[in-house]
Amino acid sequence: MPAESRDPSGSIGSVPPAGGAGAGAGLIVQLLSCAACFLGAWVLPLRYPDLDPIYRHLLIAAGVLLLLIAGLTQFYRQQLSRLAMRLGMESRLLLPREGLVYLAMMLVIAVSALTGGNPDTGNMLLLVFGLMAGPFVVNGWVVVLMLLRLKVQRTAPESVESGAIFRVAVSIHNQRPLLSSHLLEVRDQLSGPAGEYSPHLLFMRIAPGERRMAEYQLRILQRGVYRLGPLKISSQFPLGIGEKHQTFDQTQTLTVYPAPARLLSGWRLREDELAAAAHSRMRSHGAAEDEFYGIREYRSGDNHRAVHWRSSARHGQLMVREQRPVRRAELLLLLDLYADSQADRQQLELAISFAAALCLQSSPQSAWQLQRMCLAGEQYVRVEPAGAAAFRESALRALAECQAAPQTQLDQLLTDALRSGRGRRVVLLITPRPATIRHKLQTLTAEGQSGSGVSGITVLSAEQGELLRYCLPPDTGASADSNAGGVS
Repeated sequence: MPAESRDPSGSIGSVPPAGGAGAGAGLIVQLLSCAACFLGAWVLPLRYPDLDPIYRHLLIAAGVLLLLIAGLTQFYRQQLSRLAMRLGMESRLLLPREGLVYLAMMLVIAVSALTGGNPDTGNMLLLVFGLMAGPFVVNGWVVVLMLLRLKVQRTAPESVESGAIFRVAVSIHNQRPLLSSHLLEVRDQLSGPAGEYSPHLLFMRIAPGERRMAEYQLRILQRGVYRLGPLKISSQFPLGIGEKHQTFDQTQTLTVYPAPARLLSGWRLREDELAAAAHSRMRSHGAAEDEFYGIREYRSGDNHRAVHWRSSARHGQLMVREQRPVRRAELLLLLDLYADSQADRQQLELAISFAAALCLQSSPQSAWQLQRMCLAGEQYVRVEPAGAAAFRESALRALAECQAAPQTQLDQLLTDALRSGRGRRVVLLITPRPATIRHKLQTLTAEGQSGSGVSGITVLSAEQGELLRYCLPPDTGASADSNAGGVS
């Protein structure tokens, strides 16, 4: 079901797929004028035999010119629209289905009046045509006035998590001192990996000088970078037989981060094992570090260098500093986004959610700290530390933008792994092809190119059967949603 929101002004918002409605009034008027010229060039000589032939030629020339202008306008419509939008002048007058029916009735009456044989009947039909044309023209002027001097502003977050519901607010300020605006429909545009959608809001009335705000809700189930905008405002007030819309070039980028997977106790045990293994490697190389734990009383056999003289003087007895081995490790996360089918790409989504969970879990209090992340997909991305918060933001953005590919820079990924898998560092390489990765690492070891870095590399399969031992898929509610994988 489409998401819906209401505000006190009577505004309603929903999210249907993007689509157009109505026909361009300018094009229709040009075509009708062209048809009128040709019809006049044929009918007038029959009704008035003494009419100078030059008028017939002028009508035919005018019809050809109008037809040429209509064709060029239709052919270069997108270019002209982009130019007008860039200049802040993009505005169109449309005819909805009701307006087309109304105009068709007027056209039938006009043709009958011109081609009929009875002058009295023709005059009556022309009178009816004039009575119908009056409301049509007045409605066109009113819908133009409804959109004059309106200021529109959108407020939306820059980044959200996939599956999370968020709000987008749209405010309209009527800057006219006297005239109210009625039945304003605001249609936004959302385009990205999930497709194109068109959320819309309806403002019933905005008084002169008043500012009204309404909002709609979105939930995007697919990670990626999306584009919001432009905003289009339209009105069919008062008769609904004419529609005017104006485009406001307000665009912004919306980054949808992958929803983090739910880590299980199996991963807690695994990360403690990895941290302990890294600390053991450091001790075996004589480079282990200890951290300050506290101060306690001196015991027989304690190292005299550990005596804390200031505390000893304060307590009147010998006190020593107690050190404990550092159990934390520095984690370097490498993700191989190899996929040659759509099914493989879907399977990698759990690995990306698992990587997002590791980014959010990393902290000085955990068993490890994430220090670097490398992604090998359509592009090779390396995220370096630049402060904990900035690094987490950059890592999540990279996970949102990454795309799997049938060919990845595997050699570059293994080079980063071998250079980093030393000391207290743990390299976690998540890949859908673990056998290939292990074979390449063995080859590099046999060739003597790996140094001591191979012992610190942990290869984890990206297959769901393997990852489900350590995490569960994020609960985004996609299974219960009719728009799973898209926008709701």
